[in-house]
Amino acid sequence: MALFTVTTPFNIDLEFSLAAFHKRMFAWLIDLLVIFIYCYIMLFFIYANLITDFSWREQTRDNVQSVLVLCSVSIPVMLYHLLFEVFMNGRSPGKWMLGIKVMNREGASATLSQLLLRWVLCLPNYFLIMVIWAYNPFFLLVIAMLLGVTALPDIICIAVSSKSQRLGDLAAGTVVVDTRYRMDIAETIYVAVEAEGYEPQYPQVLKLSDRDINGIRNLLTDKLSKESENYIYRVAYRIEEVLQIKMNSEPVDFLRTLLKDYNYLTQHQGEADRH
Repeated sequence: MALFTVTTPFNIDLEFSLAAFHKRMFAWLIDLLVIFIYCYIMLFFIYANLITDFSWREQTRDNVQSVLVLCSVSIPVMLYHLLFEVFMNGRSPGKWMLGIKVMNREGASATLSQLLLRWVLCLPNYFLIMVIWAYNPFFLLVIAMLLGVTALPDIICIAVSSKSQRLGDLAAGTVVVDTRYRMDIAETIYVAVEAEGYEPQYPQVLKLSDRDINGIRNLLTDKLSKESENYIYRVAYRIEEVLQIKMNSEPVDFLRTLLKDYNYLTQHQGEADRH
């Protein structure tokens, strides 16, 4: 699960899960289906019956139909993503169904200017109106190919960027996150420690921050390789130097002990504060 961390003004680190590519793709397809259904109903049910109910001249009927299509189909379809993300707090119907949303890189809701910029820089938005011809199989294939080609730069950008951002996200400073992600306790810095008779070996570990401890935990949970083993050694000796303590075991065991000491001391410190 790809995560990114935001440090709040209160020096608290918040972790968010980046939305997986397949979720973003399915959300976009759901939105495309919603747009198609809307266009189909407006054009072939409402307008078809509305126009035929009046005895207009052919030129007048064509003009009225053009204005209606422009105002209630073309413009709403092009503004679909922008309008929903503005009024649904970074969500469209597809994003809402898949549990993802747009937010800024500081962990807050995206602003209007950010949503507008990411919408402007999404090329497929300018071709969404073509879905009104999707009832023809040939046109459906052409439309799918056109949308795929225009979306290709964004797909490449999502694949290579560190926070899975498309071009509009990079420019606007936004990310798409998975709001349904719940961190498992195994993914936190929590380590079970025996309450009875445990003696911390390195009380100086409290000088480290939660971010430091989380980095140590990540090192120990990753698959051990020659490269990671060398990195663990460097980290262990650096911590020994910073905390001015003496390592009494192998670097890996030393880091595990630091994790246990940190958890024991913080847990019991919290209990002491409550009493």
